[in-house]
Amino acid sequence: MGLHSATWRIHASAVDDLGLLEGSLRWLAGDGCELTTERGKSWHGSPQTIIQARVSRKKAARESLARLGGAALASLVEDGLAKRIDEDKVMHVRVELAKLVQGEVRLSPDGHSGATAKGQFKIEAYPGSDPADVMNDTIRSLLSVE
Repeated sequence: MGLHSATWRIHASAVDDLGLLEGSLRWLAGDGCELTTERGKSWHGSPQTIIQARVSRKKAARESLARLGGAALASLVEDGLAKRIDEDKVMHVRVELAKLVQGEVRLSPDGHSGATAKGQFKIEAYPGSDPADVMNDTIRSLLSVE
């Protein structure tokens, strides 16, 4: 067991460098990601672009999670994974966008008001198994490889 898929999403304003954001998101999602962009308007009416990178293969999803790095993965486990997992067995994470475009991955702390890249990891958990336990095992196996 582990992950089914991963999705990363950035909401970019009209003044953001889309090429830089797409490159950063493509790196974070890893090889084999499907990158899509959707232009529209934000809640307040200003132009925005939603950039999304989707990884649908299990191995690639696991590699995308590993790109968070050892410190971030250890922090996820330490803080408790259960609060990040929803009823659909999806784990949610946010990465500071300003750091990501500089080549650094840093989890966004609670209350962070800056721009983020939002990650969703679909957990491969079946009846009788706890999604938080599956993610703990998955992350610990990634940490043992580093």
